[in-house]
Amino acid sequence: AISFLTTTVQSIKDDNVKRVFTSVELAGFIGEDDKPIYLSILGEVYDVTSGKDFYGKGKSYGFFSGIDGTVVFFTGKFNEEGLNEQKNILEFTAPEIKAMTEWSKFYEEHEEYTYVGTLNGDFYDSEGKPTQYLDDILAKVATDEKSEL
Repeated sequence: AISFLTTTVQSIKDDNVKRVFTSVELAGFIGEDDKPIYLSILGEVYDVTSGKDFYGKGKSYGFFSGIDGTVVFFTGKFNEEGLNEQKNILEFTAPEIKAMTEWSKFYEEHEEYTYVGTLNGDFYDSEGKPTQYLDDILAKVATDEKSEL
């Protein structure tokens, strides 16, 4: 699953040069003022405007709009407390990280949501290249998958 995620996302990035967002820029994409709705998971930014009934302001998943909600997928707390609860993903177990990457795969494979770029920060740098932190996260899952064989 992880190898699929990294291979597919990398090929998308190689084939289509996409935008690198700052967190301030991403925060402006919440579906207001005729702008689309974007969210980020593991630093990958997706246009989820077609799901505005879920991701729009005041909707059940509206909390995710305009932010990288990666840590919330671990905590399950869809609020500020959940965002700030535990920042170091490497502290989670490999199976927990793998479960979260399934959410990333959901956005990646969704027929109506589109990949639009990366978020400069923990997971990608200002040039849109994966950080060592992201590499370490993916390596932890890959190592666990190999030990299961």
